[in-house]
Amino acid sequence: MYQRYVKVKGTARERGYQFGVQMKEQIITNYINQTEYYKNKEQFDYKKWEKMAERYVPMIEKWAPEVLEEMRGLAEGAEMEFDQILALTTAYEKSFARDQVSDKCTAFLAAPCATKDGKVIVGQTNDECFREWLYQLDVVVHHQEGKKEVLTYTHPGIPAYMGINNDGLCIMWTYIDNGVTGNGVPTNVIIRHLLELKTVDEAIKYLQEVPHDIPNQFSVADSSGKIACVECFPNRVYVKSDDVYLVHTNHNLFAEDEEEYTCSLTTVDRYEVMNKQVKENIGNIDVELAKEFFRSHERFPNSICSHPYPEKPWNKTLATMVFDLTEGEMHIAFGNACETPFNSYKFEHYYEK
Repeated sequence: MYQRYVKVKGTARERGYQFGVQMKEQIITNYINQTEYYKNKEQFDYKKWEKMAERYVPMIEKWAPEVLEEMRGLAEGAEMEFDQILALTTAYEKSFARDQVSDKCTAFLAAPCATKDGKVIVGQTNDECFREWLYQLDVVVHHQEGKKEVLTYTHPGIPAYMGINNDGLCIMWTYIDNGVTGNGVPTNVIIRHLLELKTVDEAIKYLQEVPHDIPNQFSVADSSGKIACVECFPNRVYVKSDDVYLVHTNHNLFAEDEEEYTCSLTTVDRYEVMNKQVKENIGNIDVELAKEFFRSHERFPNSICSHPYPEKPWNKTLATMVFDLTEGEMHIAFGNACETPFNSYKFEHYYEK
């Protein structure tokens, strides 16, 4: 029923407007669901967050002005108030203190020497509460501005969640937590801006300079074969690169000086299972094997492929993504990889390094 793929063209404002027009029902549904979710969960009036989130506008304008324009166009196209789109865009900042960040996503990055055909293959799950985010609404947005193209996966109404651009740069992210919050740029604005850059080095430089509002780990890779995990906290940024592979879940791996504020067995289990899978398949990893990594139910309920269980009946894998940076392809299953087929998306023009 709902569109899973939309194409938008032009300037940031124009692309945002087209996204809003084409995704109007899905965006409004996402917004209404957020308001009902927090009203039922904790009697929280979502309108309060809309006003509180206004503090982010100056930061967005300074560090990602094109994303702000995209957001304004999105509000116009969907015939919504800008504050409503701002509230959706900053949803993760709102939920951070309320959420169990260690029960989220699993990512891996494989450099050319780790793959079957010398490609760059990376991937990640998106594990969340399906009451808070209706995964049936999720979408891939294909942005085009001149020769520049970006493929993003996102919840409608949010600029970007993960993605790849036709310069060969891929951005993924996982929650982490050292107990420190700041006054910085919202997570999904950072992600959308990163996808306008060209290389891992450019992405790392931006992540080292931009003020971070909440802790996050960004997994970055480009088609040259460079891969890195960047653990970003409001007080410090840690960078880990590797020539073979990297794995990340929801606990701090490289920030040795930072306190582990929230941690649970699930993030450790998922890390160990994914790390084992990748390590045992060095030299044989391709897109199809990467999809198999994400179908793993080892150590359920703390498995990579996440399903509801009695203690957490609302959590599951909402989407599973595998990116082939050498070919410029995005493969996505809108749900659990064990039961949902993957769709593939490509660029019209891809600039392999």
